Amino acid sequence: MIKEQPLDTDLVGGKTIKTDERIVFFGAVDELSARIMELTHYLEDVKMQMELKKIVSLLSVMMAEVAGGCGHIGDRHLTELMETVKKYEEIAGPFTSFVLPGTTLMGARVHVVRTVTRRAELAYAVVYEKYGGSKLIFEYLNKLSTLFYAIARIFDEK
Repeated sequence: MIKEQPLDTDLVGGKTIKTDERIVFFGAVDELSARIMELTHYLEDVKMQMELKKIVSLLSVMMAEVAGGCGHIGDRHLTELMETVKKYEEIAGPFTSFVLPGTTLMGARVHVVRTVTRRAELAYAVVYEKYGGSKLIFEYLNKLSTLFYAIARIFDEK
């Protein structure tokens, strides 16, 4: 006989059901963090690796904030991310046309991370709609997908 799995899980301040929008968001961000860390193993650029690892740390802060625990995504985090986006957009060069996702293997790997980022952003939209939250988290995830698009272009447009 198969024992039923409990439908509840722990969250700061109590328990919730596993289908709670926040739990879905945590799953998307957890996958995003794992995908980013996987990507760092394929990158030769040590500075880019470090920047991405810092982002993964901030994603943990983001999850803590949504869970109601300690941590907060602030203006400075968004400003730092936007500076990083600008740097990689400059390296990629002017945008001239739509890029077919994954023209190169590395481009494809980065585009996978970009699409997981978009899914996390959409999952947060559902959380925000039901529970409220921080618009900075929206902006951060949106700009994060822009970062991965710029990085993918660097690999795909060589």
